[in-house]
Amino acid sequence: MTGAGAPALADGNADNLACFEQFKPGGDERLAIYYCSRAIQSGDLAPPDKVTALLNRGVAHKKTGNLQMAIVDYTAALGIAPDDALVLANRANAYRESGKLVEALADINRALELQPERAASYYVRGSIYEAQGKEAEARADFLKAYELNPESGEYKDKAWDAGAQQ
Repeated sequence: MTGAGAPALADGNADNLACFEQFKPGGDERLAIYYCSRAIQSGDLAPPDKVTALLNRGVAHKKTGNLQMAIVDYTAALGIAPDDALVLANRANAYRESGKLVEALADINRALELQPERAASYYVRGSIYEAQGKEAEARADFLKAYELNPESGEYKDKAWDAGAQQ
């Protein structure tokens, strides 16, 4: 039944897009979680779009400080796309921030096997090594991240800091 008094039906693809829009300047992570949740629950999404919605909701959870829910979403996305290097790298970073360094290192190493030229993954692995006190390994990965993406100020700063500690 449609009409003036009928509630609007959710459209999973539109909600997925609305979720993504919340990552633009001025967006709201809580709204991203809301829209991604609606998209996921709609049943409208093809598997690649569901992976995107889970990834985006995981990012939003991480930004709000809910690392456990971020890990849950990344894990669900990997259940659909187990060889998605971006999802693996995001889960690795969430594991790192949660202090689960063994899990983080396993995920980031797998991400780098799948996509060895992704600078962000080297940066994440460098951060994991740094947290483990493995300075030489951290330095090598920060320098590799900078080599792959010399435009990144963050990578440059970290590579410089790592080189200065020699």
